[in-house]
Amino acid sequence: MTIFLIPEPVPFDQRLWERASSLWPEAFHAAGRHRAHLVVAAMDPAKSNAETKALGFAERTPLTTAFVGAVLAAMPGVVAVIWGGKVGRSPEMWLEQSSRAFEAYPDQPFGLWMDIVPFRSGETVGAYTLGLSAFAGREIEFEVDGLDERTVTGRVAQLSAFLIAADPDTSFKNGEVFKPDSEIDHRVAVLHRKSRFNLGPVISFSSLDDRAGRNKTYPIIPPSIAANHPLLIMLAKVGHFDSAHPRNKIGLKPDHYLSEVRLESFDEGLTQALSRMIATDAYAEADISARSALARGDTATAKSVLQPWADEVGQLQGAVMLALMLRDLHMFAPAPHRSP
Repeated sequence: MTIFLIPEPVPFDQRLWERASSLWPEAFHAAGRHRAHLVVAAMDPAKSNAETKALGFAERTPLTTAFVGAVLAAMPGVVAVIWGGKVGRSPEMWLEQSSRAFEAYPDQPFGLWMDIVPFRSGETVGAYTLGLSAFAGREIEFEVDGLDERTVTGRVAQLSAFLIAADPDTSFKNGEVFKPDSEIDHRVAVLHRKSRFNLGPVISFSSLDDRAGRNKTYPIIPPSIAANHPLLIMLAKVGHFDSAHPRNKIGLKPDHYLSEVRLESFDEGLTQALSRMIATDAYAEADISARSALARGDTATAKSVLQPWADEVGQLQGAVMLALMLRDLHMFAPAPHRSP
């Protein structure tokens, strides 16, 4: 292990100390008192010592945790500990929990390594983690209807402890659904997607059944585009497209967004994708054939001629729906989290 003394304060991070103060009310006072800091790290083996294997993250973590505890015991003037540049903890909490640094699940001191941040969406209290991704590759976002903050925090703590200890191959699968239990009276869905708040990957736990009435249905391709785009007009004439069809609908939570005003960039992207479909000689020929068939009253032939483009529009709708669910795309501007 190495210890570096840096004779100046750590750069002030307002959010770090705000999170720390939820468990440690004196956090901001401690942050203002310090004048220097120590950097503690596990060393890699010397290049000349090829037989010694470098420690992995899972091995460094308990070793560093215990070593910092020993430093605190030897230096009572320490005012705070910052783990990984993200998590602030009091010396007292670190001394108490670091003695369990090498304990197995569920007794490992995971509370020293990550934060659980509550938030509110509408009437639902949720929470997300910060620091878990170093262990599990993803953070948690937990947004299940009908639970209070204490229950939510306890659930996220349990899930986090499991993920830190679990083999990634045995972790929560994308698309998995949990049945109701003693605290949650409805099904909970698991999705691997992007964070609502921090852009990184998360394991999302959310209510599969809209228990709180939060979902609202929106058209993927809006009527304004359907009524004006030449491809959709032709497909509608032969019965290949209907903006009111369930395939063109997606359920979203308005409280996830600043407003229900559609993003211009989202609708522009849809329009561009539709226009690329018809910017070919093949479509020009198909359009002429379909119009001729319709003029003769032969709707079946026109429908058959336009089938490949109907399939392409269907693929676009499916891809956009998936991207919205995974948060790779946004129909509306996302709202920041709000504390309970």
